Amino acid sequence: MITVMGASGHTGRRVAELLLGFGEKVRALGRSKEKLARLETKGAEVQTGDAADVRFLASAFRGAEGVFTLLRPDSRSTDYRALQGSG
Repeated sequence: MITVMGASGHTGRRVAELLLGFGEKVRALGRSKEKLARLETKGAEVQTGDAADVRFLASAFRGAEGVFTLLRPDSRSTDYRALQGSG
């Protein structure tokens, strides 16, 4: 099982579709069940929630062999390295 965060977005949806195409089990995460419906019809397990909710993420990651996530940086930050914890 591979958990894909942001599976209702452009990149996350494509990653989830590719994984499903390779026969992988996918847990697709997003905020909108409607936007995840296409992946559900293709065999993905769908979970909706907020990426800032620790309990949701703990549940969504449980049992996964891997997690795909692509989080955009805060465009208001003036120090990208510090924001990423590498500064």
